[in-house]
Amino acid sequence: MKKILCALLAVLLLASLSITAFADETSLAMKEVGLTLTLPDEFKQENLKGTFIPRPSGEFDDGLYYLSFLYYAMPEEELEILSEKDDLTEDEMAMVRSKQCLVAAMYIIDFSVLSERNLNILDEELANNTMSEFAKEGDVGYYLCNLDEQTAEFLANNAPEYQEEYQTLQASLLEALKNAELYKPVTPGRAVVGEVIHFEGTDLDGNPVKMEDVFKEHEITMVNLWATWCHNCVDEMTGLGDMARSLAEKNVAVVGICTDADDEFELCKAILQEHNVDYLNLMPIEGLEELLDWKGSLPTSYFFDSEGRVLCKPFRGAPSTMDEYLEIIDGLLAGSEVAVEVPDSPHTAPNGENVYRVIVSDTDGNLVPGVKVQFCSDTTCTMGTTDENGVAVFPMEEGTVYTVHVLKAPAGYEKHSGEYKTDETFCDIYIALTKAE
Repeated sequence: MKKILCALLAVLLLASLSITAFADETSLAMKEVGLTLTLPDEFKQENLKGTFIPRPSGEFDDGLYYLSFLYYAMPEEELEILSEKDDLTEDEMAMVRSKQCLVAAMYIIDFSVLSERNLNILDEELANNTMSEFAKEGDVGYYLCNLDEQTAEFLANNAPEYQEEYQTLQASLLEALKNAELYKPVTPGRAVVGEVIHFEGTDLDGNPVKMEDVFKEHEITMVNLWATWCHNCVDEMTGLGDMARSLAEKNVAVVGICTDADDEFELCKAILQEHNVDYLNLMPIEGLEELLDWKGSLPTSYFFDSEGRVLCKPFRGAPSTMDEYLEIIDGLLAGSEVAVEVPDSPHTAPNGENVYRVIVSDTDGNLVPGVKVQFCSDTTCTMGTTDENGVAVFPMEEGTVYTVHVLKAPAGYEKHSGEYKTDETFCDIYIALTKAE
């Protein structure tokens, strides 16, 4: 997790100038990290010599969220001038590094969806004193990062008036956090994972487009939401164009939706032409924000199967390389096929193994290995593959009703789109596949 923290700090140092400074409101409802905070008036920008910026980065790994509070040892006006520059010189970048510091940083950990890998990292970082438990609310834990080293460096490199203000804000912020309202984080896009979503739009030439028809033609369709004013969106365009052309042989499509094309139509077309983007792009679609549980951050990319089912939580922000998109797409390709439901309904039975098991056989009673199964709660999905005994095991929490899909049947069996529910207690689900004729 220390490596993750270092990477996040690098992003903050190099890219955070694109965010706006703290408004005069002192009540911050940061649902994406599960925290509502009330700050004293001293945090209002009008009362500050430097600039204070809360930055709820949200979820960056399963069950792992990040919240930071930045301070710049420079007035807001100077920071705004720098933020409007397309590129900073090396001297300007060095100056920004020396004047920026985290007032506080916190990991928010949802243990109900946390991976085993992240649990091991958490234990290691707690043992190394790089973070400490701050609070718990249900199955969500809050952990403060140890910032002693960077705080000491910041204080050594900045003027006394900024040193004093930073230390005052840090003490006040830590005290305010003790009284914060804590609740389960809300990850934009999680609510629609597993749902079939169809919507209609218009391409840039005015032609109507039914996304249901687009989805049917491809195993995976990546829908990229972007805007002309979004530098990160524009910067990834060349890579997206190249990636879309290379993915055609895998029957994967990329579709763009330019969310401000109503106002910046000519600029939208010019950007696509300049970056050699030839995949389908659509005009803004009314109601899309609610339909996709999208919170407006750009770029954001969703991944759909051939039926229009949302396969995973959306990718928010631009990746460092297209390989990050490709890793997601390649991982989903094995489970993108969903089709005709077989007539035999499965049944659910209790088990005594303290896990949920999905047992797949054919209609002749033969157990089927190699079946890719998706096991979903309301917020997250897990992938599993049946073993030589036709069994996929899911060590999930008891007390939740899960939805089960067969995502891909092995060769020799018909596609299967049945949707099944578990009991709230540990149980086995039996699914029957039909042999292909």
